[in-house]
Amino acid sequence: MMTLMRLRSRQAAATTLVVTLVAAIACGGTTTTPTDRALDGAWTARSFGVAALLQLTWTQDSVKGSGTYTVLDNTLACGGGTLKGSGTVTFRASRSGSSIAGFMTFDNGWGPPYTGLLANNSRIDGLFRSIDAGSCSFPLFFGLIP
Repeated sequence: MMTLMRLRSRQAAATTLVVTLVAAIACGGTTTTPTDRALDGAWTARSFGVAALLQLTWTQDSVKGSGTYTVLDNTLACGGGTLKGSGTVTFRASRSGSSIAGFMTFDNGWGPPYTGLLANNSRIDGLFRSIDAGSCSFPLFFGLIP
């Protein structure tokens, strides 16, 4: 009888351990799902003749921030909009795991949809989207790029 009780006790302990491990793995996320503010800060881009610097704040379900941009090649015609000169930009997006979907809104009124994937904790593989004019790659990098 004592052996049966020990066996059941060990089975219960093993079951608890397995359930705990499965829950930890399922809820723990990946390296591209930050649980703290590790990704907050400066994010930069230099693509299609545009340089941008954004200060982003991350939560489990959103990314938002603002910054500045400069068009290096006189104009950018991408995703159905035209961008010239330099100015300010805001960014608001929802996120689910490593997927990001939202809008960048430039001070000239152009606000293209922006979607991307947090490829690792230092790069968003993102693009400006347009139904009728295609898309333009616009990756963002954590930190300052030259």
